[in-house]
Amino acid sequence: MSAFSLKTLAITAAIGIGTMLGANAASAAPVAPAAIVANHGSASSLVIKVDHRRGHYDRYDHGYRPVRACSVNLALNKASRMGLRNPRAVVNRNVVRVTGWRYGHRTAIVFARAPGCPVIR
Repeated sequence: MSAFSLKTLAITAAIGIGTMLGANAASAAPVAPAAIVANHGSASSLVIKVDHRRGHYDRYDHGYRPVRACSVNLALNKASRMGLRNPRAVVNRNVVRVTGWRYGHRTAIVFARAPGCPVIR
């Protein structure tokens, strides 16, 4: 048995023929993104810098900032989603107490000063 099998020979031939036929299709392909050629050091070393962002720069994107604690606005929004009308907040060191009206009665909800505003009472 030889070092090359018939299957390996067929795959190699298919790749070679595809490469020769693909050369015509590659020449008709659209032009790649604009490349900037810069010389750094000697004349023989070329560095190609390609800008993949295509000019898109979001000046308002400052990265993700997680909410560290339950703020007054977050507690008021959560209380109103829970059905509390006319919510008002009082902030202490560890809790945010939101009072308002629910089903015609005065109601108070106490939130912890943790991410997500968990309900204490």
